[in-house]
Amino acid sequence: MFSDAWVLALFAHKLLSYLAVSGSIAAAFLLLLPALTQRQSQRQSDCLAFRLWLERLVLGWSAVGMLLALLYLPLQAGALAEAGIAGMADSLMLQMVWQSAMRTQLLLLLCGFATLSLWAWRFSHSGKAGSIALVSIAALLLAASFSQTGHVASLTWTWQLLLTLHVLAISAWVGSLLPLWQSCYRLAPDRLLALMQQFGRVAVIVVLVLISCGVLILLQLLDSPAALFVTDYGRLMLLKLMLVAAMLLLAAWHKFNLVKALAQQQNSRLLARSIFIEMLLALLVLATSSSFTTVVGLAE
Repeated sequence: MFSDAWVLALFAHKLLSYLAVSGSIAAAFLLLLPALTQRQSQRQSDCLAFRLWLERLVLGWSAVGMLLALLYLPLQAGALAEAGIAGMADSLMLQMVWQSAMRTQLLLLLCGFATLSLWAWRFSHSGKAGSIALVSIAALLLAASFSQTGHVASLTWTWQLLLTLHVLAISAWVGSLLPLWQSCYRLAPDRLLALMQQFGRVAVIVVLVLISCGVLILLQLLDSPAALFVTDYGRLMLLKLMLVAAMLLLAAWHKFNLVKALAQQQNSRLLARSIFIEMLLALLVLATSSSFTTVVGLAE
């Protein structure tokens, strides 16, 4: 069992890694939406500035993600050695974690972040087909990294694929909230409306993938529905489900009320405040997810 200090360090590392993965994937995804890629958008200074901000966001999150990935194995080695910070350089422990599935996870993360960085730096203005291919490859690499460790890692490839799709969906949704919040202040009303409407249509598919994959994985991991109420893992999962449900209600409110109001009143302040609240809920969801395998295990 890791000491409390190492548990806290691993929890913080996992939460920041979730933020880096979701933030970089979602920013790249938004850059591919027609509202920000149509030719008429290129003549609008607000759209150009927002695209530049998104590209920097991809590069920033990718840089943070690569740094966190490089810290991953030393943190695991230090937690195993339990010899303070010096344990992070313990050659025996480093060799042990390098020979585990953590090495595959590290390589997938580095390759995914490097691909996204290269795309944002050199190819984000190239042909749409090439951009979609590069972003898709990078996103799959990043999402697949989470299937290499944790509770699903010991299951068959089918469950690992479901987890990869689940991570992709949650990343596209949660990671988009910061850019969408900023778009309320950075884009002209007509461009903002087009972006929100296009994101809303894609979000329906994203949410369906998120829920279907998540429910299947949960049924596989839990012995029975009663485990949601009698185990620490189940209660934490129940909290996560409640937070996700609250996010879904807010998202529905955005799509069916606030976006329509935006089209009529051209006022984005209420939408911006609501998205900010959804961002806070999303942060709690990621924090809860980070607790799994670091603070609470399946058997608890």
